[in-house]
Amino acid sequence: MYDIYYIGAQNSEKIDFCRWPYMVTGGDLFDGSYDSIEEDDHIQGWERKITEKKLEIEIRATGSAFAKAIDDIESVAEKDVLNTTPGRLYVGNSYMKCWIVGTSKDRWINDLNSISNSISIKSDYPYWITEESFVFKKQDEGTTVTSDWLEYPYDFPYEYSKVQNLRSIRNSNYTGSGFKMIIYGPCINPLIRIAGHVYELRTTLYDGEYAVIDSSTRYAKDRKVVKVKNDGTEENLFNSKNNESSIWEKIPPGTSIVSWSGGFGFDIILFNERGTPRWTLQ
Repeated sequence: MYDIYYIGAQNSEKIDFCRWPYMVTGGDLFDGSYDSIEEDDHIQGWERKITEKKLEIEIRATGSAFAKAIDDIESVAEKDVLNTTPGRLYVGNSYMKCWIVGTSKDRWINDLNSISNSISIKSDYPYWITEESFVFKKQDEGTTVTSDWLEYPYDFPYEYSKVQNLRSIRNSNYTGSGFKMIIYGPCINPLIRIAGHVYELRTTLYDGEYAVIDSSTRYAKDRKVVKVKNDGTEENLFNSKNNESSIWEKIPPGTSIVSWSGGFGFDIILFNERGTPRWTLQ
């Protein structure tokens, strides 16, 4: 059985559709299709437009718990709708950013302990996302790093005095993935190379500060690169990126070499996207 639940965007409230008083009885979450991008009677590409899904559930409880179970769904859903901030609908380890925009209840007159509820879900980013996290720690000065990747079939045009540490990252997706990269200060002009591609910020991060490169979405308007200062304020670093090497380049599938100076630590979160939830549980 798949774990299916909704996490509200406002207070991270959880509605678990696979634990009573709720139980999934059907829906079309595993269905999906792409929309064609057409020009001059030719298909130029594919995309997914605003999509609506249905989730059929049974609500069953007794007394006041029954009324509360019905109200809880409405309360969590409406807070996200009114704030125009999508929650997350999870199926297993994958989630889709979406809103619960409607409910349709059946048997509510005659049956006081259970009703059927058809939930309408709408998303303007209808991709199912699975996250993978990787941590790369700062290396102590003078530490000798050994790696299975010291002999590799790539010709990297860079100075080894600048990039000394070698690690690897494995993207389990079948295509390139968007990511969020968090770089921790103190450091100056942090440069990271993944699969031969340079990700570089020409800025200074002081102790306690960090930079975030957010390429988790396929839409350019939603991407950002910022510095988060010690007081929590953000500074736009868009003009501090290395424009000779795209900082938004997706992480390729499979195993890639990661290299950097070792003078700072950073995290990478991959956002693996699919048109439908994974059928295999993992």
